[in-house]
Amino acid sequence: MQWLPTVARVVEFKANQPRWRQVYEIIKTRIASGEYKPGERIPSLVALIEEFGIANATGQKVMRALRADGLIHTEPGMGSFVTALEERDQPE
Repeated sequence: MQWLPTVARVVEFKANQPRWRQVYEIIKTRIASGEYKPGERIPSLVALIEEFGIANATGQKVMRALRADGLIHTEPGMGSFVTALEERDQPE
């Protein structure tokens, strides 16, 4: 039986930049453009891995960077959500 990919990947990664950084920038752009709205759940780690064809560790690094920059917050058992603009500006 021939193996067929389940998702067509349209992202071509640049060789001169880490993949996690490129995926991070794509998600950041989706948040800035309103594709992912404040309070809305973003795709799961598994969904990111499938969409971009990246390793689990790479996907985890993307999610950590998004959280560290205050773009998303994670609610255990619920998922990761886009942080409201007013919450991003608040010092911790």
